[in-house]
Amino acid sequence: MSDKIIPHYLRDIDDNSNGREQYQQQQHIQKLTKAEENFHLRQQYPQFAVPPSMYKVIHVNNYTSMEEMHLLINHVQACTQFTIDTESERSNGQLALIQIQTIPPQLPLLIILIELQHLPSNKLPTYVKIKELFSLIFRSGNKLYSWGDMDKELEPMQDYHLLNWPTTASLINIQLYFPDWYEWALAHCESCSPDHHRQHPDAINYDTVPTQNYSLSRCICHERSPYRPGEKWALQKALIYAAHMFIDKSSTVNNWAAGLTSNNSTLSYGRRKRMINYAIYDCFSTTYIIRPVLEYWTFKQLNDK
Repeated sequence: MSDKIIPHYLRDIDDNSNGREQYQQQQHIQKLTKAEENFHLRQQYPQFAVPPSMYKVIHVNNYTSMEEMHLLINHVQACTQFTIDTESERSNGQLALIQIQTIPPQLPLLIILIELQHLPSNKLPTYVKIKELFSLIFRSGNKLYSWGDMDKELEPMQDYHLLNWPTTASLINIQLYFPDWYEWALAHCESCSPDHHRQHPDAINYDTVPTQNYSLSRCICHERSPYRPGEKWALQKALIYAAHMFIDKSSTVNNWAAGLTSNNSTLSYGRRKRMINYAIYDCFSTTYIIRPVLEYWTFKQLNDK
């Protein structure tokens, strides 16, 4: 590929490596390798996009108004299902952002970005409302879906005293269920085997992850898994392999504690916009595959929705 169409940050990988320790060199090369892979995937697949009319983004920080908090609380009271994700600050690895997407009975849905390093004083009324928001989202009977282990990722929340831990809500890690569903979908591809009738479990047991062996698929419209048995799928690869769509992962490692609104951040508008887009699409892409994975949809069903 010509240097003219390769971004500057992908060129001359070793230019700044002289004098680095071996570990730092490896980290530097690994980061640029991921950036290069992300760049090439962007060229190869269409972007996964959700119409802006379907959602509203609300930031929860020390500038959030009581009016916004009342809106949030009224909205989540009608919801029993959510998608959740977290981001950590690149400089120290501490939990900095919690993204919660509501799955409401009616649109629009809300994306709640909780900026943990920029919360109001615990003496203010807005802080009390934030605690109420957490208690409603994590109440018993609710289901919170994620791509990754939320028991582990949310453990540092105990230091903020915003919710009772461990939670009584159900934390459902879609990442654990995806591999078996994908193998099943390959073996039941309606496009490649139109006469093949699908059979799927009547129900999914959230306490155990099935590990069934399906017959070798004749599916040619979807690639076989790139992972070895027991390896965890990356969310970006899961969306590409299952739906042939791309999500941008270039903002994964970032200054998430620096603030995401103009009132509380020194980051540029463009950078904040990219970070916010990354944060919300991590939730959207997980939500997109919840029902297909848990209800054992075929690839055709997934693409037709």
